[in-house]
Amino acid sequence: MRVKYFGTDGIRGVFGETLTDELAFKVGKALGEIVGEGRVIVGKDTRVSGDSLEAAISAGLTSMGVDVLLCGVLPTPAVALLTRITRSFGVVISASHNPPEYNGIKVLKGGYKIPDEMEVKIEEKIESGYFPVRSVVGRTKSFREGRDMYIGAVLEIFRDLDLTGEMVSLDLANGATTTTAKEVFEFLGAKVEVFNDSQDGLLINQGCGATHPRFLAEEMKNGKVGFTFDGDGDRVIAVDEERNVVNGDRIIGILAVGLKEEGRLNSDTVVGTVMTNGGLEDFLKERGIKLLRTKVGDKYVLEKMIESGANLGGERSGHIIILDRSTTGDGLITALELMRVLRRSGRNLSDFAKEIPDYPQITKNVRRTERMSLENENLRKIVEESTSRGYRVVIRPSGTEPVVRITVEGKDREEIEKIVEEISRVLES
Repeated sequence: MRVKYFGTDGIRGVFGETLTDELAFKVGKALGEIVGEGRVIVGKDTRVSGDSLEAAISAGLTSMGVDVLLCGVLPTPAVALLTRITRSFGVVISASHNPPEYNGIKVLKGGYKIPDEMEVKIEEKIESGYFPVRSVVGRTKSFREGRDMYIGAVLEIFRDLDLTGEMVSLDLANGATTTTAKEVFEFLGAKVEVFNDSQDGLLINQGCGATHPRFLAEEMKNGKVGFTFDGDGDRVIAVDEERNVVNGDRIIGILAVGLKEEGRLNSDTVVGTVMTNGGLEDFLKERGIKLLRTKVGDKYVLEKMIESGANLGGERSGHIIILDRSTTGDGLITALELMRVLRRSGRNLSDFAKEIPDYPQITKNVRRTERMSLENENLRKIVEESTSRGYRVVIRPSGTEPVVRITVEGKDREEIEKIVEEISRVLES
């Protein structure tokens, strides 16, 4: 069965249009039938629609005899950690990096996002419309102590990290990390400057956060290092002391070198995606580190990591998994691991980042239509000709938005722009 609702990162859409309370209720019932008389931990980001979707999915779960533990506003990786600790299912109501009008439903189990087969099973139950009547009704309970459990676990992981004297700037994207990041950095001794820490739900990701890292680069005043998160806290982009943006590829490169020096980089292997910059691949190769590529999406990165035995992988967008620290991308853990590498090396972030080439790469979104086809002879010729001249071309439907993403990478930016425009014209026609 082909999934109808789930994309590369759960169910996502504009609230009230493609994502409704009715659908959330059905997801709750379907998941509840799978869980049985157990419990599900539910967290959310700050979006105004979060309360409504939380109530709907909780109603579906409790109607099937499942107890619901409500964490309130909490990052996705925090809920993932809680499900691992408690060996339970979890739901995160968030649309990650998308604008405020979007929301989403992510389902977790034992620390991991559920596999494709379970997504199909949930969809089959929704489509059938039949749910057995349960004699036992579940209850909703507050689980605000989940935040403290997560913060305690992170501090235990980095018990050897002393940030005394460090000046750190944080852009919290008006999202879920408003409940965790500042407190953790301050507990470790850092002096923290904070931007975009509102929880009103209308400002999440608006001109800030990991999708708009230039905001922090331009506004930070006191920080020697800056970190900018996305709405649900599973991504992070860094800013160095020279106010240069350090993307996910470069963060991965720095972490790879640091982990290898510690003897922690499993199999001297890093997992990236088809979007990973060729500059990072060349940088890693020179240091005896192999890059494996997979499809875009953190779930596919994780699958390849487990398959290859790697413990470091991620995406240019800042979604980075350090598997011996966390079972999912965690912006806060990634930021602290980067600080740990910098402290151990005694080097500035800018010095490290400049060593990693970043070849020109342009991505353009083309609105997807029913008539659009990627199996196109003209398209194939453009891609083959561009590839023969040393350019890397990736054309893929987005898993989170109704667009096709065109990405071209190479050493001549003007030529890249021409190739992108040529491909977009073919797609649009």
